[in-house]
Amino acid sequence: MLKSHFPQVIKDSKLNVETITNLLDFENKIAESKKAESAKESAAQDSKNSDSGDSGDSKLTQSQIDDLKNIQGYELTWTGKGIANAMYSAPTQELLKLESTQSKEADSTNNAIIIGDNIDALKLLKAAYYGKIKMIYIDPPYNTKNENFIYPDNFREDYIETLRKSGLLKYDDNGKEVESSELNFLKNILGTKSHSGWLSFMLPRLKLARDLLKSDGVIFISIDDNEQANLKILCDEIFGEDNFIETFLWNKTQTPPSASNKTRKTHEFIMCYQKYKDNKKMVARFAGGGDAPLWNETNSERILSFPGNYVATNLPNGIYKKGVRDKIELLDNVEVVEGKITNLFRLKGHFRWKQETLEKEIENNVYLVVKSNKFSIRYCREEERIVMPTNEISKRDGVGTNETASKELEKLMGAKVFSFNKPTSLIEYLIKIATNADTNDIVMDFFAGSGTTAHAVMELNAADNGNRQFILVQKPEEIDESKSKAAFDFCKNTLDSKSPKISDITIERVKRAAKNIEKNLSQSLVSQKIDLGFRVFSLDKKPAPLSDKKDTLKLYTKNSLTPLDKAINLALQSGKTLDKKLVEILKDRLYKCEDSYYLVKCDKEAMAILSDIKPVLFIDGYGDISLEDFLNLNLNANLNVIY
Repeated sequence: MLKSHFPQVIKDSKLNVETITNLLDFENKIAESKKAESAKESAAQDSKNSDSGDSGDSKLTQSQIDDLKNIQGYELTWTGKGIANAMYSAPTQELLKLESTQSKEADSTNNAIIIGDNIDALKLLKAAYYGKIKMIYIDPPYNTKNENFIYPDNFREDYIETLRKSGLLKYDDNGKEVESSELNFLKNILGTKSHSGWLSFMLPRLKLARDLLKSDGVIFISIDDNEQANLKILCDEIFGEDNFIETFLWNKTQTPPSASNKTRKTHEFIMCYQKYKDNKKMVARFAGGGDAPLWNETNSERILSFPGNYVATNLPNGIYKKGVRDKIELLDNVEVVEGKITNLFRLKGHFRWKQETLEKEIENNVYLVVKSNKFSIRYCREEERIVMPTNEISKRDGVGTNETASKELEKLMGAKVFSFNKPTSLIEYLIKIATNADTNDIVMDFFAGSGTTAHAVMELNAADNGNRQFILVQKPEEIDESKSKAAFDFCKNTLDSKSPKISDITIERVKRAAKNIEKNLSQSLVSQKIDLGFRVFSLDKKPAPLSDKKDTLKLYTKNSLTPLDKAINLALQSGKTLDKKLVEILKDRLYKCEDSYYLVKCDKEAMAILSDIKPVLFIDGYGDISLEDFLNLNLNANLNVIY
């Protein structure tokens, strides 16, 4: 129980009494009690010393002795930490709204992109996804001088009640609600690029992330020098020091700037924790052993077609022109990026296999490699080679740099729409060492940015016939034309976005990546249907009570949710994940998911169906249901009301 809810009290697999003492604040309470009890004694002793002419220079007062005894343990504190913890527990006032026109293959996909504040999205997902996410990767704000980012969580309108309960909102002599001096101070501190503001922003999100992880799930967090030290202590507190895996060093650039004061930085950090650290090795999987040539002089000449992003190569990055190359003819131009031939291509030569054999071998994950510009392709059927990753991630692991990422995205989008995005190969590498191809592992990124994580999941699934799923969350942050003109123009002109937002780029990048991957799929993988779709959800407010000017008439605000949206939210809050199929029983009124029913609107037809089956039933607390119908439902079903 302690390990589950308070991982920070476990160190070296043992109970850390000092941490528990600090957590419960025993020392402060004991010291305060002793100070209260000794106050009179100290005053009396001081008076006695004065009367006797004792200056007291060589003695400590009882109060000073108590202060010396009150030795506090090691912990990370900052202005606003208490409110940040309250934000973790405060309920969200948002609901999911399906955006069908922005989605791709919405009826069949298991993937999701949520557009909205990630703290709300994580809270919404918690009911259904608690303990179900295999891997989380996030690239949060680094809190640098160049970032246009502030951390306004604590002062949102839907958190007013929390501020009231904490005493930060008070009433003056006239009964008017006013901000306390403490709240004004917090606003000044947390509304700037301070360490306190950044930590207050991260704490509730990381706590929610931990809730969502499976027991063997892992989280990777990209960070730089600005907050790396603070993040390590914060994560030790949230995930537990014993669950720390590694701080990986990613070689982010081959051309570091020379304008820095002291050193030229070539690396960034990727911090990794496991929810409950186990004894299993973290491994990267590669094809094993020796390989053999596919070319064989005695076989007939034939043409073989190879899927994109499948064939490995030792060739440097670049475009290789079609033409005769020694014994083999390359029939298409090919592009090499970080150890992979990215496009579909054909080779003509005397090969051992026919196209049908090649398709079957690919289906069984045969390893194919081109080792030189002769394009004499080789294969390996041996069991995979399992390699423990080092703490440095670089080109030797097939992982690109920031420069690689920029070129990759610019080529896909046709414009330079994003700065400092991560290369797909980096996220693929992390997914390889954290997930399995065939166990429906869910990969989450709640700072989605340009959508690299979704791209990596789909590309890796196409390479190893995997069934991993992704969930992205991205805030609809407006793009400043004066600072990001290329991105603004792309959204405005290419995507026809009236108000360009980063989330527009997220969705479009995932769509284009899916289209590109589908184009390069081998025929066997096309028939097995790799999931290249996703459903897009935005966030909309829950109905909220309103009053007239005399405070006599109670009403509820309305939102734009459809009956299907309401059913999706009922299912989610009842514990059904978004990949579970929702079946419409009665149009716009009654839905079913697995063994549960969801009633959005009640009428005689719905009542007749429900009275016959006596189901586990969930209803919308704000729905159009009369008191009489509610009482009848309560008699004939296992009824649950969700607000």
